[in-house]
Parts: sequence; structure tokens; C-alpha cells
Amino acid sequence: TVIVFSQTNPKPTVKKPMPLLEKLLTGSGLPFKMANDSLAIIPYEGANIPSYHVLVQAIGDLFIIFTNLSETLPGKIDETNYKYLLQKNDHFDVVKIGMGAEDNTFYLRADLYKSGTNAALLKRVIAQVANVTNIIGGDLK
Repeated sequence: TVIVFSQTNPKPTVKKPMPLLEKLLTGSGLPFKMANDSLAIIPYEGANIPSYHVLVQAIGDLFIIFTNLSETLPGKIDETNYKYLLQKNDHFDVVKIGMGAEDNTFYLRADLYKSGTNAALLKRVIAQVANVTNIIGGDLK
């Protein structure tokens, strides 16, 4: 009589590759939370704004780094500030201020091409978006 027991080979776990955005942010050393594979939230604190978020979204071949100024500075942006905000675009090299067409939401944004972007460059642009947000928050007190 022969008794045979079969053992199942354990299936190798398939590691999901880390999305490029998460990989770059990990390399930057910044604290972040991934909302999904293409959106990261980075918390910031500033001298003029106690707490706000910089968001990084991967869309197509771009990384869009932005803050929602209307949300970050509630009640501080109205028609009397439009000229000031437009003139501020001339003071910063990478960061631009804009207004959404649908809901008149103000945002501060910088775009980077994915190709050629490394963790250090992404960190630098995120810091500039955060710093400009904080500067505008101080100016609109």
C-alpha cells in the first residue's frame, strides 16, 4: 500500500510595482499620504497658515503640484484681490496662480513633466508651491 500526500507549492506573492509618484515622494523624504495611485497629499505648516495641504497629481505625462487657495484661505479671496493675485504671477518662476472656470476656485499650481523629474526636483517644486501659498496667506490677512 502506498499513501501519497501532495503538498501545494506556495504561490509566490506578486509585488505590485510602486507608482512613480510614490517612489519619487518616498525619495524626497517629505511626509505624504497617497489618496490613490495618482494623487498624493503632503501636509504643510507655515508662519501665516497654520495647516494646509499641497497635492501632487499624476496626469498623463505631467505631475501637477497645487494648493486650493480658496479652500486654504476661506473668505479671504474675492474680487478685490484679483489684481493682486494676477500680479503675483510675475514674482514666481515655476508657480502660477489661476482661477477655475466652473466654480471660480483659486489655485496655485506648478506643472512638471514626468520624464526628467527626480525626487530632489519634485521636492523643490513642492516646497515652492507651499512657500508661495504661505506668502499669499500672509499678504491676504
